[in-house]
Amino acid sequence: MDANERALERARDQLSRDPSDLRALREGVQAAMRLGRIDLAATYAQRAQQLAPGDAHITAARGAIEIHRGRPRQGLALFEQADMAGLPENVFVSDRALGYDLLGDQPSAQYYYAIANRLNPNDETLRRYALSLSIIGDYDTGAAMLKPLLNIGDRPAWRMQAFMLAINGRGDEAVEVLNRILPSDVAAELTPYLLQMPNLTRAQQAAAANLGIFPSLAQAGNSAAEAQRAKRRRPGD
Repeated sequence: MDANERALERARDQLSRDPSDLRALREGVQAAMRLGRIDLAATYAQRAQQLAPGDAHITAARGAIEIHRGRPRQGLALFEQADMAGLPENVFVSDRALGYDLLGDQPSAQYYYAIANRLNPNDETLRRYALSLSIIGDYDTGAAMLKPLLNIGDRPAWRMQAFMLAINGRGDEAVEVLNRILPSDVAAELTPYLLQMPNLTRAQQAAAANLGIFPSLAQAGNSAAEAQRAKRRRPGD
């Protein structure tokens, strides 16, 4: 059991004793988010909002959840509300950065990734940051950022590396990475989507690599709003 699983278990235990424990709900939301359990995080956030409607941390958590559900405009609007309620700079900042990536606003995304990397460094932020740099054409800096994770065989980092290569027009290398890290049938399923990455908008590229939201061929290169309506796929997760 890793640290996030332990934190989630502690929150559950405390909430079983006191369902109105706001601190436990906050911790449950954060642990669930880090584990990718977005629906569970949303359940905790909804309960917390009922207890403390104006709580800045919970409002930001709701924003992060919206972003992970592919609704960055709604998510970032919630972050603005949280700012007005006194949100500390380091709360869900990497998720806020992701929201800007999903809008195709990579400079703003990288501003917040830099803050996240300084205040709350973690592997997921590094992966997102590296991808964001690749999206604007700075593949070399992104690859250098990702290299320590690649050197220890971090599978999510290798998956991100495949997307970074594909975005920068190196499809053959990207497919080679996929075939090395994924079962052959999963790699084959993902390959056509990977090869269309250079044709996508920046927002679509970020959604595909970070959330597994791939537009259809007809939607490739269309607006961010259309990308958000695309079918959700998660091959290789």
